[in-house]
Amino acid sequence: MIEHAHSERKLVLPAGARLAASGLGFTEGPALLPSGEVGVASINRGTIYAVDLEKNTTRTIAETGGGPNCLAAGLHGEIWVTQNGGTAMASKSEIAAAPSIQKIIDEAVLTVHEGDVSAPSDCIVDDAGRLWFTDPAGHTGDQAEGRGTLRIFDPHTATVTTVLDGLRFPNGLCFGTDPGQVYVAETLRGVVRRYRFDGTRCEWDGWQAAVPGGTPDGIALDSQGWLWVAGGTGDNVVAFDPSGRVAHEMNFGTGVLVTSVCFAGRGLTTLIITVAKGGSVVAIPALHPGEPLVPFRSSATVGGPQ
Repeated sequence: MIEHAHSERKLVLPAGARLAASGLGFTEGPALLPSGEVGVASINRGTIYAVDLEKNTTRTIAETGGGPNCLAAGLHGEIWVTQNGGTAMASKSEIAAAPSIQKIIDEAVLTVHEGDVSAPSDCIVDDAGRLWFTDPAGHTGDQAEGRGTLRIFDPHTATVTTVLDGLRFPNGLCFGTDPGQVYVAETLRGVVRRYRFDGTRCEWDGWQAAVPGGTPDGIALDSQGWLWVAGGTGDNVVAFDPSGRVAHEMNFGTGVLVTSVCFAGRGLTTLIITVAKGGSVVAIPALHPGEPLVPFRSSATVGGPQ
């Protein structure tokens, strides 16, 4: 997430979209929760919310303090939080939080790792229960230039390993359809790249896509291998087919800052988009169901009760 100034800010919903929630502050990092709700991080409020897509209600899960940037459901029902520590913007929360990895269990917030991370951004969980996260060197261009990393936090050893470095503000990430594939958005480079993980390091496999008119932020993969990318300052969401060609695009107005995407709802048939303008959470029928994330792949009812 990188915020830019705009003279005019107006959210315009694309055809078929609806406002699932609003007034939540600077919304980022949505994730499908085991409850079937959509979890949303509010960076400037230091708070995690849950949005019920069926009841059109929103509740507070927990106040993490600082600047929670992204959420990921864990293998045992926990919610992982990448905490930037207020480095992205001033926090309205009175709870201090350093850049760290946090975990929410039964609405209690635990800080499980800090001290050697810079500004954790987006995150995903693998089948070993490890948390993969992007770690920019800061939240302005001069701080982040070429010093960002992709890292893995292992909760069993409480250690962090760097698997990819030299990144220009690494942001959104998701796993591919093949084992060992991971997509990483680099906001300052203006592209999303796909990497192959060999168990120790990631190597770029040559796949790359640039968001037309935008700066890539959060990303999510659907069941047809299309990569959906929040266009950030482009105020758009763009889908790329497996070859990297633009297959679909949606626009959300002017100066609204589209921050992230995820799939939710029963069968992952709803695309969720977070928009900074108005603290908005937008829901729209997905063109294809989402690719189930690791914690939900063995579930017979992806998306939980609705």
